Amino acid sequence: MQVGARTLTDREVITEIEEAAKPPERPRNQATEIIVSGRVWSAVWYLAWPTAINTLIQSAYGVVNTIFVGRLPHSTQAFAAVGIGSQALMFQFGMMIGLSAGTSALIARFLGGHKYEDADKVMGQTVILSIIGGIFTAIPFIVFALPLAKIIGASGEAARLATDYTALIAWFSVPMFLLVNITAALRAAGDMRGPLVVNGSVILINIFLDWLLILGNGPFPRMGVHGAAVATSVSRVLGMLMAFGLLRRSVLKGGLYHLGFDWYWCKRILNIGWPAAIQNLLFSTAAAGFRWVLGSLPEQQVDPAQAALTVSLAIESVAFMPGIAYSMAATPLVGQNLGAGKPERAEHSAWVAVSQAGAIMSSVALVFFLAPEWLARMFTKEAAVASLVISYLRINAISEPFLAVNMVLRGALQGAGDTRTPAIISVATMWVFRLPLAYLLANTLGYGAVGAWIAMSVTTCLSGILMALWFRWGTWRHIEV
Repeated sequence: MQVGARTLTDREVITEIEEAAKPPERPRNQATEIIVSGRVWSAVWYLAWPTAINTLIQSAYGVVNTIFVGRLPHSTQAFAAVGIGSQALMFQFGMMIGLSAGTSALIARFLGGHKYEDADKVMGQTVILSIIGGIFTAIPFIVFALPLAKIIGASGEAARLATDYTALIAWFSVPMFLLVNITAALRAAGDMRGPLVVNGSVILINIFLDWLLILGNGPFPRMGVHGAAVATSVSRVLGMLMAFGLLRRSVLKGGLYHLGFDWYWCKRILNIGWPAAIQNLLFSTAAAGFRWVLGSLPEQQVDPAQAALTVSLAIESVAFMPGIAYSMAATPLVGQNLGAGKPERAEHSAWVAVSQAGAIMSSVALVFFLAPEWLARMFTKEAAVASLVISYLRINAISEPFLAVNMVLRGALQGAGDTRTPAIISVATMWVFRLPLAYLLANTLGYGAVGAWIAMSVTTCLSGILMALWFRWGTWRHIEV
């Protein structure tokens, strides 16, 4: 081979080819330095605040979306349809969370220990598994959308609307899997700001499209609940494209050079992720079971109770979204410090995250307890629904600090690779205690939806206590991933 006036030797040609095939130079990972060496309080805040902003934007989306739906004719049926459709899709979301749990634990541990090539391989297989998972989990929600809606508790017009909503969103499952798992991997690497930009953009696009399509503004007809599904699907496709753009500029961009299927790395991801997937699947089925309890009330109480739960969860998201933010922060804090050989710092970081999340969520819970009437009136003008929303907010305000403990320590244990214990605690509190207690109070003893709210609050407190006791026990320090 000749270059200019000089002919390259075979060795030089091979060297040139090898250099060209190498992944681009890896950016310096400042986040890892902060996580394993910086001041703990500052490190926790550094990771949490971008995700906190993102989750607040996300909760704002839930609020705005609920307000839009509330402006539709027959809003009680529309509320019930969106809530039940979203509940059905939570089964699928549970699988996404399971995959992201395995990815996050491995990437955090490898980057903390400076094993960059292994982190790249995990990233590549995460992309492959996201595509496979998106395809296979979409099928049942497209084919069986109507039976699922009826099982969860929908009937009549609400069932028809929930079916259309669920099936349309399910068609766009692959973009959602990729969006969720790529941004989860980046957060495990300590990059909280990039996912903030991506997810924040997705939510803002979704809100704008909701305004156009749900209510029929601009040149678009009023599409109602169907418009909400279209808006969600389009925004997720755009989010997936932005996530890939972010990945190409990240410390994990070498993962794009490992997109061939590799069973060894897939197995390692799934070994950690499957308990989290089972946990979220059982949590989703329990949440659907909770909807079923409401659906078993006397007929005239069902639609108001279902609508009240949808509205209440949208309002409560303002409180539990910070818990999600600190849970996401706890994963790289614990995982990377364990990878760096600093288990004491990992534990201290987790408790600092709990204290910060607990302070924020308790403050929001105080507003729920003192001013639920004002919050309920923002979302609904129907007296029966508003009354149940008010009781929900007051009863569940008591359990918000325990929810903070549960959520953050679950993220911390995930960072350590312990996904089995949170699954056991979740199954025990939801299936053994919450559902039987909810049915007993709501139906057998005749307290209606308020009895179900009480069961929810009591079991949330129980799960927080159990999670704290297990984390304090400390066996998670010695888990090998």
